[in-house]
Amino acid sequence: MERIQFWRAALGLVLTVGAWLALGLVPLREIPGQFRWSLAWGFSFVQMNFYVAWFAVARAPRGRKWAAAARWRGPLLAFVLTFTAWGVFMQPGLFDWPPSSPGSAVCGLWLCLFGGYGGLLLILNGGRTADINEGLPAVLSVFFILAFALPSLGDPMYDKVSMPVRLVLGLTGPVTLLLLARWQLRRLRVLHGIRLSDMWRRV
Repeated sequence: MERIQFWRAALGLVLTVGAWLALGLVPLREIPGQFRWSLAWGFSFVQMNFYVAWFAVARAPRGRKWAAAARWRGPLLAFVLTFTAWGVFMQPGLFDWPPSSPGSAVCGLWLCLFGGYGGLLLILNGGRTADINEGLPAVLSVFFILAFALPSLGDPMYDKVSMPVRLVLGLTGPVTLLLLARWQLRRLRVLHGIRLSDMWRRV
């Protein structure tokens, strides 16, 4: 298990470096602004689907009883509030430092506190339960690379790159990580009896 975690991390590093090198081959044409918004939309799209998948996987394996951790109202509300605050915060004049208005200061502070609390909560849950600590990296690695890969498939800044090349460069990383995650989760289930649905209910 340690070996597959090492190779997954090494593969992610290679893919990240390769993606940035590929960006250098694209003619500069407002790449920072386009890349930022494409990443924001891609991340929001993937995150929304992640919540839907979470809700589906965390169902009780038998019967029609829904797991308490799969209640979607809290995550959905946090998702809407986070990206609403992010959209307001990114408006012209609101991203300056020091903040140009009390509203931008409140949005920035809220985003920092909410993000810090979410990260700390995830770390505490991972340290408290070994199965979550072993299983979540396999899923989250695919989740985060999709947020980078999917927007590049339709981003206009890659209009000089053919679609087959986009598909190869954009989907090779996610598909490879998905296969590695599936293999790791299967080993957890076979060797230790840890299932993905059990982990979601305990997050």
